[in-house]
This record gives sequence, C-alpha cells and structure tokens, in this order.
Amino acid sequence: MRFRLAISCKFNSIARVYFILWLIFGFIHFNLSVLHAQVGIDGSLNKNRNLLKELESQIDELRQKILATQKKKSSLAIQIQLLEHEMALISRSRGILEQEIRLLQSRISESENKLRETNQQLEDLQALYAARAVYAYKYGRIKNIELLLSSRSLNQAMVRLKHLRQIARHDENLIRTIRNKKKQIEQIKRSLEKSLQQKDIALKSLEEKTRQFVARKKEKQRLLSRIKRNQANYQQLLTRKNRERASLLDLIAALEKERLKQEKQTPDRASPKKSGVVFKFKNFEKARGKLPWPVKGKVISHFGKKRDPVLKTYIKNTDIEIKAKPGSPVRCVFPGVVRVIQYLPGYGNLVIVDHGKGYYSVYSHLAEIYVYWDSPVEQNQIIGKVSDSGYNGSPSLGFGIYSHNKIHNPEHWLE
Repeated sequence: MRFRLAISCKFNSIARVYFILWLIFGFIHFNLSVLHAQVGIDGSLNKNRNLLKELESQIDELRQKILATQKKKSSLAIQIQLLEHEMALISRSRGILEQEIRLLQSRISESENKLRETNQQLEDLQALYAARAVYAYKYGRIKNIELLLSSRSLNQAMVRLKHLRQIARHDENLIRTIRNKKKQIEQIKRSLEKSLQQKDIALKSLEEKTRQFVARKKEKQRLLSRIKRNQANYQQLLTRKNRERASLLDLIAALEKERLKQEKQTPDRASPKKSGVVFKFKNFEKARGKLPWPVKGKVISHFGKKRDPVLKTYIKNTDIEIKAKPGSPVRCVFPGVVRVIQYLPGYGNLVIVDHGKGYYSVYSHLAEIYVYWDSPVEQNQIIGKVSDSGYNGSPSLGFGIYSHNKIHNPEHWLE
C-alpha cells in the first residue's frame, strides 16, 4: 500500500510538473507569435506615418503656392496644375490613412484575440491553483509529514521530500504566473485602448481629407468651366497637357538610358542587376495580347490621335484611360521591379514597373500605393488603388506600355 502511495505521489508530482511546463511554454509560444505580428504592424504604421508627414508638408506648401497664384491672378492653367497636384497628394494621404485604419483594425483584432486567450489561460491557472488549495486544506503539512514518516527507508524518505519540495516550488511558480498573467491582461487592455484611440484619430483625419478633396475637386471644376469659355486659356491648358506627356516620355527615356548603361557594365548577364534586384523574368515581348487587365472597367479614352472638341485640333494619347470605381484594386500586368513612384502633372500619383529588356508598364491616377521603389512585383499583385480623380476628373486608371523609347497601344497587349 505504501509502495503504491509512493508511486502515486511520484506520478502525480511528475504529471503536475509537465502540466505546468506545458502551460508556461504554451503561453510563451503564444505571446511570441502575437509579438511578431504586432512588430510587423508597428513597422508598417511607422513607415506610413512618416510618409504621411512628408505629404502633409507638401500639401501645405502647395496650398500656399495656390493662394499666391490666385492673388497674382496667374493663368488658370497654372492654377489648375497646382490644384491637380494638391488633389493627388490629398488622395495619396487618404489612401495612407485608409491603410492605417486597416492596420490598426488588424492590431485591435490581434489584441482582442490575445486578451481572450490570456483570460482563458488565467482561468486555467486559477482552477489549477484552486485544486491545489483544496488539496492543501484537506491534507496540509500533517499529511506530508505522515508521508515522510511512513517511508520504509531513508532513501525513500529523501525521494519523497524531493517531490514535496518540487510541488512547493511549482505552487510558488503557479502563484507568480497568475500574477504575471493579470499584469499582462492589464497591458493588453491599455494597448487595445491606445489602438482604438489611434483608429478614431485616423478616421477623423480621413474625414477631413475627404472634405478637402471634395472642396478641391469643386474648385477645379469651376476653373475648368472658366477656362473652356476662353479659347486662349484653353489652348494653354492643351499645351500644358502636351508638356506633361513629354515629361513622362523623358522619364521613360531616363530609365532606358540607365538600363543600357547597366547592361554594358554586366554584359555577361542575360538579366541585368540593378540596385540589388536581379531580374528573374523575361519574354515580356511574348506576352502581347495575353496580359491581364490592370483593373476591371471600360476604356473611356483610347490610345492614339484624338480630336479636341473645342479647338478642333488633334492631340495624341500615349496611354489609355480605364474607367473604374474609386478604390478599385490596380494589379501589375507582368512580373517586374518598381522603378518609379512619384507625382507627375497630368498623371497624378504614378508607378512605373520595369519588366526587363527595355519594357515598362505605367499606372497613373493612383490613390493608395502598396509597393515601394526597387521592390519586385508579381503578375496580378495589387500595387495600388484607383483615385477619385482621373481622366477629366472622373475615377479612372491611366495605363501605358513603353519599350526602347517606343510607345505601344496597351489595348493590343491586354487579353
């Protein structure tokens, strides 16, 4: 009987050791996984907030320029150009705020899950401690002394004493773990409250940016109405549009010049290396007629010559405009590397992707931008979202394809 009691005691103490270790290591693993997720979210939030500060500074500077041009009664074409730039920056800011809200919501969900898990862990620990308290109340120190005195040998008594001390240490660890869990729950609650406050601030900022954007859009429409009534001003506007197209071509030409330079420096490579990114894709030229559409929608402005209804002159479109709902996801049509992310007059926020061997795709009138300069992108990867203001002020995506300083009709490349 005493032998069975000793074995039972030993078994129960060992089982208790493993159970407590399982609880502790389970908590550590859970907390580390949540911590890694939180660190990733915090990194993205910090990056977005730094970018938002830069955009705010640029918006303030542009607003001052716009007010100055209005006081000087500068040409309407210049006022519209500055206004479009401001609208593009506001649109980008709205996109970043929307992204921040999604990140904060993700953090809130993580915290809520963590809070539920930690509360459950606390309940399990408290239940275990309650069971130990009941045992201690029923048997207490007298039972432990009886267990030692009933030992058949000194060696058996020492073994039993060792297990009793282990149980005591485990009980102390249990109490300590319960206290730590309570502290952890309070920390999670504070973190959750902070995230909720940040989300509320971001939502209010987004509402303010939306009001600003609507106001600027109305201001632009008023200027366009005035400019269309004056043929000279309208001619200035068209001249500016042509200069904007030339600016994009200059940008593409600079990229092509750099590519050829890199190619000469690495003639032994079939795929040039640039800024640490190596091309692992090729044969863009064989994708003609097979590329997926960058956004769901209908082409409202086609490639090539187009007759202006006011001046009766012809202008040349170097890209196409695809009508889409504001916020529609814009996808990359072919694997590549992001070479340009910037604002360009007439194109708004744009992204240029290098597909290797001199081929580039251009995506303009973007609100949110999800990619970074010199980062690789895959086919169908979302690179941004359509802005509220695109072609003629309506939501649309500008899309173009260029190669070796040549302009291509994008519709011939899309499936």
